[in-house]
Parts: sequence; structure tokens; C-alpha cells
Amino acid sequence: MMRVQDVIRGAKVEISVSDWGSGKIPKAKFPLSKAGKKAWSYGAAWQWRFVEFSYAGRRFVVRLLVNLDKSKASAHLAMWNGRDLTVLCCYEYHVDHVTGWHLHTLCGERNDVDTAPTGTLVHGPWVKRLPNARMRHRKTAFTSEMAGRQDAWLWHRTMRFFRIEEKGALM
Repeated sequence: MMRVQDVIRGAKVEISVSDWGSGKIPKAKFPLSKAGKKAWSYGAAWQWRFVEFSYAGRRFVVRLLVNLDKSKASAHLAMWNGRDLTVLCCYEYHVDHVTGWHLHTLCGERNDVDTAPTGTLVHGPWVKRLPNARMRHRKTAFTSEMAGRQDAWLWHRTMRFFRIEEKGALM
């Protein structure tokens, strides 16, 4: 049994990073057969970037979506399943929740990547929010106050959360 945390903590190989894009996301980059068009249609204010990697003989992809004007970001970790994806978790921040960075992930007895539903975003009774909405969140800032591009800082945060080694061109 492979769990979501195994993928996050595991040693990743064959890492490939895309350039930043904006607006509509190409479906081939993040195919979800059961998701509506909202899974790809974003306005020009939204930026996106992908990183693909292998772990334990399987291929995975992380999609980062960022809207700096709305202080929103979400990073979906998904596993390739033929021509479709199985979304395993979503690490996100949205200012309207006023809580901070949190994770929606498979949990409990359903925390097996092979039993997760394919072709849809993370939702259902087997998904848990960590930390709970009423709990204190340790990471509450959307971006860093340090000088530099905020999108680059959010990319770094995503790479660090999913424990993907950053080497020069990955930023």
C-alpha cells in the first residue's frame, strides 16, 4: 500500500518543471476525465506551473495555481493513471478562510493511492482538512515580505512542501 505521505516524503527522480503560464490550462497537462471545465478555465490573473516526477515506479504531477490579486494559491498532487489523473491532495491558501495554509487529503482507511477516485478533484467523505478549520494554523502568511517575486516564493513553498529537490532551474 502506498500512502499520500509516502509520495510526499519519498525520494523523487526524473524531475521535470514547466515554465509559468496564465489563463486557460492545457487539459493534457492535468487531465481529469470527470471534472468540469472549471478545472482548467482560469482568467488571465491566474498563473500556473507544473512539476512532474517519478517515485516508486510511478509518475506524479504537481499543479500550482496562483492568483496574487486575490491572495489565492492551490497546489494539487496527482498520480498518472493511464491518460487520466488521480488527485491525491491539495495544499492551499485562500484569504476568505482567514486561517492559513492547509491540506485536503485522503485520510484514514482510504489513504491508499490505489483506492483514490480517478478523474476528479479531491472531495468526498474520505478527504480530511489538515489542520482542521477551527484549529490554529502555523503558516498564515500568503507570501513572504522578502524582496523578490511573490510567484517565485509560492513556487518555492510548493516545492518545499512536497519535498521536491530544487536545483537551479527549478525556481
